[in-house]
Amino acid sequence: MMIREATKADGKWVLHHRLGMFKAMGESEEFIEETTNLTKEYLYGDWTRNYRYFLVEDKDEVIGGCGLSTFKLPPMAHQKTGVYAYLSNMFIEPKYQGKGIGRTLLKHVIEVCKTEKVGLIILHSSAHGSHLFKSEGFRGPEHLMHLLTLKHSGE
Repeated sequence: MMIREATKADGKWVLHHRLGMFKAMGESEEFIEETTNLTKEYLYGDWTRNYRYFLVEDKDEVIGGCGLSTFKLPPMAHQKTGVYAYLSNMFIEPKYQGKGIGRTLLKHVIEVCKTEKVGLIILHSSAHGSHLFKSEGFRGPEHLMHLLTLKHSGE
């Protein structure tokens, strides 16, 4: 098993994992269709400038992945670098789930963050994934609060 950072040519895996994750979470067909279109548009551009995606491969087969976005805020006493990361779209192919692959991927991304001096990793967890994140030291509410400032229609 190997973990590598995706390139622009790997966009199909980002889309596949993103949709697989939302389907597993029970999102509606309408949501999936609109998200597919929006994600394809996003992946058409140079998405690797603002978003990193890590792929898990086993014998030349992609079996999972997750995304990482970083941003910087003014530092604080308990977060001295001011660099934050948002972990997203974590997905392991169903036939490979329950074999520790998600944990291995998560540990890899945590080590990348430590090496790159990311002071805090945040994420939105599904009910299915929260036990993994908690077991690796993530704390706080299972779902991160948010506010949509634009209407769903894209206004």
